Amino acid sequence: MNSLLITRRLAIVLILSLCGAFFYATYNAIENIVAEQSRVQQEAVSPVYELVRDELLRPLYIAETFASSIDFTVAMDSPDFDEELLLRRLRDMEEDLGLTFFFASELTRKQYLSNGTTLDLIEGEVAWYFEAQEQGKDFMADLGQVGDVHLYFDVKVYGSEREFLGYVGVGMHLQQFIDTFDRYKARYGYDFLFVNDQDEIILTSLPELVVTDAYIPKLESLEWFAHGDAPGSHDSEIIQVDDEDFLISEYGIQELGWRLLLLIPLEARQAQTTRSFVISAATAVISVLLLALTIYYLMLLYKQNLEKRAEIDSLTGLPNRAFIQRYYDQMQRDGGTLCAIIIDLDRFKKINDTYGHEAGDRVLEAAASVFKEVLRDKDIVGRWGGEEFVMLLPATSVETGMAIAERARKRLENLTIELRESNVSITASFGVAFGPASDESLADLMDRADKVLYEAKENGRNQVMLYKEAS
Repeated sequence: MNSLLITRRLAIVLILSLCGAFFYATYNAIENIVAEQSRVQQEAVSPVYELVRDELLRPLYIAETFASSIDFTVAMDSPDFDEELLLRRLRDMEEDLGLTFFFASELTRKQYLSNGTTLDLIEGEVAWYFEAQEQGKDFMADLGQVGDVHLYFDVKVYGSEREFLGYVGVGMHLQQFIDTFDRYKARYGYDFLFVNDQDEIILTSLPELVVTDAYIPKLESLEWFAHGDAPGSHDSEIIQVDDEDFLISEYGIQELGWRLLLLIPLEARQAQTTRSFVISAATAVISVLLLALTIYYLMLLYKQNLEKRAEIDSLTGLPNRAFIQRYYDQMQRDGGTLCAIIIDLDRFKKINDTYGHEAGDRVLEAAASVFKEVLRDKDIVGRWGGEEFVMLLPATSVETGMAIAERARKRLENLTIELRESNVSITASFGVAFGPASDESLADLMDRADKVLYEAKENGRNQVMLYKEAS
């Protein structure tokens, strides 16, 4: 039995060795003939992935991060909803990232844009919003903004109960793509056609096919493309345009459901060689796939970095609500007891009204520093929203949790901040709740802490109150 097994293994090794020798000999036979074509192909690959990454996937991932990092249920359904504040935040994002941002709200039936304008979402007048809902997709890329065409990446937003809240989006001016394509064409000499799943040419370096308000060209309008051709049917094909030969290379962009067609110009001798040995393109496929996997991995790292940055409050540098929720989810998996402390700065609105929002920001920063100082290494504090902060203290007794909250209250009470040549003191009210992390959601735990926070406010503020089952 062992001899038979050894024989089989030797046979397999021999077959593999023969196959390897055969492919090696075949490869050497065609290497010199297809060298020029391979060079052209390889020169095209790297810039293409760089182009897709920087010009298409970057705004796509920013749009997805934008959609997942903000609690729009709270933002839009709150009696304190501030439309001007939302527009300012969108404008700040545009200034920081050089992209157009918007939020189209189902609750208010308005579209808020980072240029400071709003648009009523009226059926029959704003077609894209209602067409997007009919398609039932969570993500779509489309063209918009009459008179100033942009490419938008729209992401559907849901509430905690999976109710539809609207769309957030990131847009880039079409001229930005055209300018980038011109630079690539001047450097590498080839043309681009980005085609969607309806065979519409959305982006291209060919000036006669550039999209306008009234014109979106179809792939079937090109002489070399036959209506009904399947995706990939023209890959590595030689075509002739205006008496010049071109090699077509086709790449799928899975995230968008698009495909990219590269038109690489060939001299007459190169074209003849490529026609004879186009089958050798299979040799380059493995390299392309490996490169594609590498680029995909880098995109995942890039997206994770964006998501990490999206979990930090830009003003205080503390973790935000999204981070706190993720941290709590991890603690649920680990088990153990947990102390939650919700903190609300007393009369914060009066500070804003008296000294201005810039002074209010300074107060928030100062309070954040105090809260960080009183915690242990295993504890975290984050900004819950507005003037509210949250502390999560794992594996903490009632006595220790109350002591930490009281220490934070006293340090804040003794702190003075100079605002407009006045020394201002601030205080805060604290609500404390305890429980096993594995037994309830963060929302339930925070609800209990919030109840005693309200009592602390009602009883005169600047105090720490503990939630008790009998209260």
